[in-house]
Amino acid sequence: MDAIREAARNYYLNQRRSATDPRSSQPYNVKGPGDRLCAVFVEELATRGIDPAWIRVGRSAILPGAYRLGRWDLSVIKDGVPLGAITFKGLGGPSLGNNYTNRVSELTSIAFDVRREYASKELASLQPYLGLFFILEDSERANLPTRRSGEGYSAIGDGLSYKERLAETFTQFKKDGLYDGICYVTSRADESEPLQEPHAEMSITEFVDGFVKKVFHLAEVQGAAGVTSLAFGEMLARRSDIHDVLAGLTSTPAGLLAAESAVIRRRRALVQKLRALAMSEETNETVIHKALVGQHWLFGGQYIGVAARRDLMNLHEHDIPLISADRSLNIIELKGPEAALVRRPRKNHLILSSAVNEAVGQCMNYLRTLDEMGAALGTLHRNDLNLDYDYRRARATVVIGYPERTAADLATREQVDQTIRTYNAHLSRIQVLTYADLLDTAERALAFEEDSRLGSEEA
Repeated sequence: MDAIREAARNYYLNQRRSATDPRSSQPYNVKGPGDRLCAVFVEELATRGIDPAWIRVGRSAILPGAYRLGRWDLSVIKDGVPLGAITFKGLGGPSLGNNYTNRVSELTSIAFDVRREYASKELASLQPYLGLFFILEDSERANLPTRRSGEGYSAIGDGLSYKERLAETFTQFKKDGLYDGICYVTSRADESEPLQEPHAEMSITEFVDGFVKKVFHLAEVQGAAGVTSLAFGEMLARRSDIHDVLAGLTSTPAGLLAAESAVIRRRRALVQKLRALAMSEETNETVIHKALVGQHWLFGGQYIGVAARRDLMNLHEHDIPLISADRSLNIIELKGPEAALVRRPRKNHLILSSAVNEAVGQCMNYLRTLDEMGAALGTLHRNDLNLDYDYRRARATVVIGYPERTAADLATREQVDQTIRTYNAHLSRIQVLTYADLLDTAERALAFEEDSRLGSEEA
């Protein structure tokens, strides 16, 4: 606990040092509100018995939220289910009035966003503990009375100093159920000044004790109820008002950005689910095919959708016929993730399995049919079915197997990848991918998108 107090006491002192000396390398030098405090909190929580593997900081400290109006600095997540989160905020400097309003708006928004996601009855008992750790710079300005709004409506703490007004605001936060625990301390940019905890119910000890107690309680509730990350995601998805939420949300540029960010989060969850399915011994071609329905984005941004029919060619039915922006076709042939990828017919070299060769042969027949009949069928489909696809020089992709399911004594992931790469180098219009390749590429694309969105938000 002493480390937390020391980090809070030195917060503004080291912030000033950072501003005046960019080369400062003080141990408590902070770049953001939660930098040093996050580090000492992680140490304290681990000391209290919370599994460090549950603790996430920075960009990974994500909680469910439809609007994504702000970030949490630290979260505790067990088996994909959030147990608690903390945001570290400060208020100081000359512009206390504007900064106070901005801080209260931000703190209200991020807490409401999470609470709203847990509004359904089945999620009520799983609400994470939301904590606020707030440091006010105890300056002369912070202790002067503020002017009343004069707008005819009273506001919380009207006429009080910012120091007192924050205490009133935080008390109301707890009454309204926005935050479960709040720590409110004051410090100065002076080494000789001690840290102040003006309200006993908002002390560091009360805050940390309450957070740890609730996290362990929620972990027990989660375990007793048998709630997995998959079940938790399904509970969130059962929200009946999601379409109304998105309709209003995307009507503004900021809302659209938040909605896009929410899509990224849900897609990342889907990638994790698909990876777990691909690794499961019970998953076959039928199961994985069903899970991929409606998820053509996994194959890349060059595709605008899936063809209206799977039986575009005589004698053939395609798993996922993707349509490119130029109206050309890429036929996705799905095979089971359990399928063997490589074999070693002789001692020295690996070759692809018969399952891979059969799938590629199947795609060759698809492409031959398209080459021979595409022009005539294109005209027929355009005139009779109003389907305007370009069947010339179509392509095909085989998705098969999962390298980690290959016996370790047969081949490593790198060896499997090299064997497939060698094979693909000799193909012209057909490509072989593993489910690992597909999901890894999708994850990288989502990470890039998320970094871009974060950059837009910070700008």
